[in-house]
Formats: sequence, structure tokens, C-alpha cells
Amino acid sequence: MARTELLAQVEKMYIDGFPDATDASIEDLRASYDALLTQFPLPDDAEVTTGELGGVPVVTVTAAGASTSRVLVWFHGGGYVLGSAAAFSEMGHGLSRASGLTVILPDYRRAPEHKFPAAVDDAVVLTRAVLAQYGAGKVAFGGDSAGGGLTVATLVSLRDAGVALPAAAVLISPLLDFSRSGDTIATNADTDIAVSDASIRDLGAAYLQGHDERDPLASPLFAELTGLPPVLAMVGSAEVLLDDSRRFAEAVRATGGTASVSVYDDMCHVWTLFASILPEGAQALGEAGAFLKQHVAG
Repeated sequence: MARTELLAQVEKMYIDGFPDATDASIEDLRASYDALLTQFPLPDDAEVTTGELGGVPVVTVTAAGASTSRVLVWFHGGGYVLGSAAAFSEMGHGLSRASGLTVILPDYRRAPEHKFPAAVDDAVVLTRAVLAQYGAGKVAFGGDSAGGGLTVATLVSLRDAGVALPAAAVLISPLLDFSRSGDTIATNADTDIAVSDASIRDLGAAYLQGHDERDPLASPLFAELTGLPPVLAMVGSAEVLLDDSRRFAEAVRATGGTASVSVYDDMCHVWTLFASILPEGAQALGEAGAFLKQHVAG
């Protein structure tokens, strides 16, 4: 199938996968989002377990041949409102296969039932437990969309607490600025089929519930970003969140840190969710895997 046809197929999945948000309940939206992702089955040789770490429920995914002593903690997307560890297990498997790491997917508390900073609190408790169990050199963090923002907020929180940080971090289409101040919020408004100024505003309202949208743990673009581990951000050129990644990487480098941005032409928000049918999705998982192999000990 031609690239344009594949992109059109993915865009149709996104558009058709959700009910009208003006009429649907949060439960309806969550069920539709999970159904969009669980249509892609895991291979039979994937090892999937459930449990908890630090009191936070997790799904753990290990691809055939991946290490069980080195791990990637992956925070799922969904604007702090949608998404679940189970629904992101197929992408977790792709990350495990590409990196050779076991992937831990936390089910952190979601809004609006649990407002900011509940997700950050869960992430910090869980990652403290993971770092204590495996050792910082054998751990990486990562996340997509809001999970990317949660990844950075967690790194900042742990750093400020004097905790040894993981070896590396990967961000895919990260949401880092609830104030929506990047230029691409407007310039890519006509090309992003999944995210918009309005949807970010609505998700922020559900999560922050009146809290300052520029709080560094809600919008970590505005955090002090010194002392972070090497970070790889990947984002589609068509995304309204493109400037979040660009500005974040520039800010990290300005402190003397290491951060790079890979921009994938014409890709939609978190296109890696469709890696089983979209070559650029598989390519991005491969790039993430190579980066993690470079930095995670063992």
C-alpha cells in the first residue's frame, strides 16, 4: 500500500475511533480510545503480566529475548484523562522488542477523578520503587503525549529530591505546555488530525482544575531542566505539539544537557501506535530502541 494510503488509513482510524466529544461521556471516550489501540494484537511469544509497584498498578511487557533485569518505564498518553496500560501494551511490546528492555506500563491515576498532581505523585512513587529495584543505570523512562510530559515532570521531581536519575529518556509527541504557547499550535492547526488548541485546553481544564497551567510539573517546558539524563524526542511534522519538542530540546541543551529531536515528515500524533501497519511507526520504535541500547547499561 502506498504511503499516502497508509497515512489516510491511520487518520481514518483516529477520526472514526472516537464518538462526538460534545455528547460522549468520559467513559465512552476512554472505551473508544482503548478499542482503537487493542485492535492490534500482541504476538503469542510476548510475556505480559499485571501487578503493582509502589502501590501503583502496572502492566509489564517483555518481548521474546528481551532482558528482565533492564527496564523501560513507559507512561501512556491520553491527556491525563484517557488511555490505560493494557491498551498501550502492543506499543509497549514494540518498544521492548526494539530496545531489548522489559517495559513497565503504569496505570497512574487519571483526571478528572484525580486532579493534578495525582499523576505526578503516582509516577514518582512508582519510579522510586523501580530505581531502587533495578538500579538507575539499568532503567530508562519514556512516554507519549501527556505521558511524555509526565516523564519530564517525574525526572524533575526526582532530581529535586536528590534521587539518582535513570540512564535515558524517550519522548514521543510529548505534551509539555498546557499554556499552548508554541507557534505550531496555530501553524499546524490544519494538518493535525488528533490534537488541537481546543483539545489541549479541555484536557488541561480536566487535569488542572484551575491550577496554574504553567506549573513546571504540569507543563515541564517551564521547569528548570538542568541535570537530566540524555533525552530523545520524536514528533511528527504535522503536529501542533511540534514546537513543544523543539523548545524543550533547546532548553535542555542550553543548560549543557543532551537532547535531540527527530521530526518525522507528515506523521500524526503518536504515530508509533500504528507501527504494525505504518512503516514510519516501526522506524521510530527502532530509533528509540537504538537510543536506549546506547545508554542503558548491560
